[in-house]
Amino acid sequence: MSQLTLRVRNLDQVASTNDEVKRALEAGEDEGLVVRARVQTGGYGRQGRTWVSPEGGLYCSWLLRPEVSVRTLPTLSLVVSMAVRRALVELSPAAAQVVAIKWPNDVVLTSVVSRESSVPSAPPIAMDRSMFKKLCGISLEAHAGGVCVGTGVNVIPPVERAQVGGRNVPAYVADMVPALAHKDPARALDSVFDAIATEFSLLYQRWTRDGFEPLADEYNEHALLSGKQVRLVDREGALIAEGTVARVDSFGRLVLCDDVGLETPVTSGEAHIA
Repeated sequence: MSQLTLRVRNLDQVASTNDEVKRALEAGEDEGLVVRARVQTGGYGRQGRTWVSPEGGLYCSWLLRPEVSVRTLPTLSLVVSMAVRRALVELSPAAAQVVAIKWPNDVVLTSVVSRESSVPSAPPIAMDRSMFKKLCGISLEAHAGGVCVGTGVNVIPPVERAQVGGRNVPAYVADMVPALAHKDPARALDSVFDAIATEFSLLYQRWTRDGFEPLADEYNEHALLSGKQVRLVDREGALIAEGTVARVDSFGRLVLCDDVGLETPVTSGEAHIA
């Protein structure tokens, strides 16, 4: 299988890059289109939640047409989160210890990284693993015979830092990759995009060929929720399941274990650490 070839379309301002890609899917465009925007005025993430999109973020939507089974398709968002994490580690070795993946669709910062160095010469200031800051959110929409994957990465802090409420406190890539903070903003965004595109192209090729199972161990190694007591709720806040997270399985399901050792795989929901 050939490597994914990307065609990037850069826009200054748009309502939503997802909408642009969905229109391209309807028009029959080939796989590999990536729509980037400097600012979104109507961005949204998973389950249609509003995504605040000021200057300084990397807002992209990816047009894909993967030839995989219906059962495999939902794991694509997990593969994207792995690509983002790999890219951040490539940009800064310190990220290896402090950047985690939160099932099903976030990349988060779990410790404070010094702005003085991008190498872990001293231990990071630890935060409780039940607390985290959000670096990246991912959405996945099947549409018109293909898939639109939306990614929003907080790269450079905006002039006025967004107040997003709840537990989604933002973290910024430039806070842990000092070299980005000294670059022209456009070049800093390009650097992050290039790193993500490289890692995603490689992972996507493997995923479309072999599925998620060969990637599950790497995912679990960097999963925020492993061993944590969690409550899974739906969009309205109703309880779906609760228990201790055992792992993410080969189908991308969050496997919960109850007090007597019974395991329950959950396919979707919002996970809250108890």
